[in-house]
Amino acid sequence: MPWTVFKAACALSAAVLLAACDKPASKAPANAPAASAVDSVQPAPAEKPQADPAKPGAQEVLIPYKGPDTEPGLASMAMQVGKYHSEGLDYLKEGVLAKRLKALLGEQYATLLENLGTSGPLEQHGQLLSLTGNRPHQGGDESAAIVIDPARNGLRVWLQHQGQQTVFTDVEGDAIAWPEPVQVFMDNAMGK
Repeated sequence: MPWTVFKAACALSAAVLLAACDKPASKAPANAPAASAVDSVQPAPAEKPQADPAKPGAQEVLIPYKGPDTEPGLASMAMQVGKYHSEGLDYLKEGVLAKRLKALLGEQYATLLENLGTSGPLEQHGQLLSLTGNRPHQGGDESAAIVIDPARNGLRVWLQHQGQQTVFTDVEGDAIAWPEPVQVFMDNAMGK
């Protein structure tokens, strides 16, 4: 389905939901049931995107992931801490993380890879893992961050592309926190 048709369908769906509720859309509490993937991808054109409280102006996209029970979880990424994605197995292109990123970002997966063209190694911050990077020669304009919560088997991805920020997550409930170094990276990329 072409992206413009998909966006129009999502906008129409959001408009129908808003009309049914007869009140403006607002971010649901963390313990409220999540909207479906279609409803959370694009808001109606007249509405503002839902803001990520950690990144004002960022649109939040929730696409819960449910893989087979036999699939390795994101906890398996712990063995990659300290390694660049290009060392050995490229964990951004192969393996459990790559599979999850493809499912979560869809068409934006290629943009994520480009925006992580210059990146550091996978880092550990307490119980969370992270990776940040920029598109070569476009840092500050095209950037990305990935935070992995192995305990919840969840991902949260920040993508800065063409002047817009989008936050993708594949786990319901409370948002996965941005570790402080990731928050600093995003602030610097946004010129704060």
